Amino acid sequence: MSRALKEQHFSEERAEAKRAKVDATGDTYKPPNVYQQPRQQDLTAAVSGLIPYGKLVKARNMADLEEELLFRHVPIEEIPKGITERKDMLKEMEDMRLIWEGVNPEDAVALKTFKKLSNAPFKLSD
Repeated sequence: MSRALKEQHFSEERAEAKRAKVDATGDTYKPPNVYQQPRQQDLTAAVSGLIPYGKLVKARNMADLEEELLFRHVPIEEIPKGITERKDMLKEMEDMRLIWEGVNPEDAVALKTFKKLSNAPFKLSD
């Protein structure tokens, strides 16, 4: 008799406590992890008209960068030879353009895209 009381007697109370806990917290969900958090989506270049600096590569875009810098009134003698230097120069010029248009300087520097002003094609894929 004592064994039955020890093993079975409190099972109803434990089950009732579990039901009450599930009823109290059942409608709340586990918070999403880092990968499930909503984040701002960037529009593609075709939709926004903005071109990401990270997609420009030497094989496809050296001439496009040269044409864009020439359109932005950089003398041909001052155009750098390397792709990284050309992208950095274009980034500085785009930051100045955005600041001149009234964009907050911190926001302008944080952008990773630029607006194409010339007629260069800027192919982003092969």
